[in-house]
Amino acid sequence: MANPNEAVGAARTEPGDPIDRPPVYRALLIAFAIWAAHFSISYGGVLVFPGETIARNIAVVAGLAALAVLVAQARGSARPRSSLALGAFGLAAAAIVFGTFPAIVG
Repeated sequence: MANPNEAVGAARTEPGDPIDRPPVYRALLIAFAIWAAHFSISYGGVLVFPGETIARNIAVVAGLAALAVLVAQARGSARPRSSLALGAFGLAAAAIVFGTFPAIVG
């Protein structure tokens, strides 16, 4: 009888569910830390420069930088990539885009 904790096939290189693997935790932490940093910088810019163009510029530049860092982290994450980790990167990217969008339009 096969050991259920052994990796099966090439798709699973580590035992356990995706949430039990350290690279998945790392991806979750990094994705939401990047989003939180973007939110803090954008919101801080609006608090320091209320109603000014520089606040919009800060939000847009922070958004582009955060998306670039997210893409770099997603491309550099461990393979095979977990759907949970990719979902975290996607959710953080959507939050960054929707958080920056009001600064662009208005």
